[in-house]
Amino acid sequence: MKLRTLVSLVVCFASQIYLTSCNNSYKSNNTPFHGTATLAEMDTLLTKLQDLDTVDCKNLDKIVIINEKMRRIVENIRFTEEFDKLVKAYQQNEYQITFVFSEDKHIGVFSWNTKMDCLGHSIKNIALFKSNDKLHATSLYGESMIYRGIASRKKSNNKTIYILSGETILREPAINGYTIANEHLVESSIPTIEETYVDNTYN
Repeated sequence: MKLRTLVSLVVCFASQIYLTSCNNSYKSNNTPFHGTATLAEMDTLLTKLQDLDTVDCKNLDKIVIINEKMRRIVENIRFTEEFDKLVKAYQQNEYQITFVFSEDKHIGVFSWNTKMDCLGHSIKNIALFKSNDKLHATSLYGESMIYRGIASRKKSNNKTIYILSGETILREPAINGYTIANEHLVESSIPTIEETYVDNTYN
């Protein structure tokens, strides 16, 4: 009961900090976007996160705040041109943060270990995708997994299905399918051939 109360206070505290800093976030949009700098900032925060001790839910307040900073960085990438710069920067250098994207560069996903196991959220996935000449951000829920790649296939209705492959926290292979429709990322069934391929690859 005490832990639940502590967790609630920590989450509320972190939320209050970032709500009051919204104006600064919006102001930052007036400055030029640099993909390399953005990825470097994500790496810096990820390193700080990895260095924190989580035994017995220690440092939970710091962990929540760092994760909120990382989430805001990704969600503040708001234009398709910024996404393209991000992809280019990621291709040119090596980074600690996991960022995968489709070959057509219409969708990308950031994945990282949050170290928020005490809150039941061990991995965070945020997708950035293009629709109607706009860039959108959305969190991906479901089974916790780190995405390692994105393939694409045309469906019978000529829509593209994006097949996100990765591994769970138990290092088991997993895949999820999504389509982009009306500025939303929609879960979609995966062709049997893709499921068979993943099974054969990891077994």
